[in-house]
Amino acid sequence: MAHPDMKHKLKHIDLMLTLSTFLPVVSINNDSKDQSDFSIGLKMYNEVQRCFLTVGLVYPDDLFLFLVNKCRVKEETLTFGGLCVLKYLLPRLFEAWHSKIPLLVEAVKSLLEEPSLGVRKALSELIVVMASHCYLVGSSGELFIEYLVQHCALTDNNHGDLDILNKRVEVKEKEQVQLNNLS
Repeated sequence: MAHPDMKHKLKHIDLMLTLSTFLPVVSINNDSKDQSDFSIGLKMYNEVQRCFLTVGLVYPDDLFLFLVNKCRVKEETLTFGGLCVLKYLLPRLFEAWHSKIPLLVEAVKSLLEEPSLGVRKALSELIVVMASHCYLVGSSGELFIEYLVQHCALTDNNHGDLDILNKRVEVKEKEQVQLNNLS
């Protein structure tokens, strides 16, 4: 008969494997011009986010630590995915994660110098969600607001990036309206 600690350890390993499988799916960036490909990608993204929510309702601490650790890995795909999932889950798991504010703040601070546009965008979105849930207080709050002001301002050098992002947002908005009409 297996020892109870061994069962817990196996369950934990299975959980980490499952989460590690799901995380890259969140990071898939569908640049396809084909609307049907984008629609499939958006549906898959939303379903994977719901899977993370389901896991978070049962294992909130394990999921939180997994996501924060993936953000610290400094591998763009994992960091971007971790930030997207944290942004999605923070309002939904607010009570379960409330005591973890300092860990989240430290993880976000460690990413403030990240050069990747995708990571900076996801980080900015997470900071906005954190602010709306009172996670930004004191000097770290000021630091994050300063980050938003500096990185969300347009310069002549990044107008091309803005055009690309605006086109993606327009397509996402159209897809979301279509999905809402189907529901």
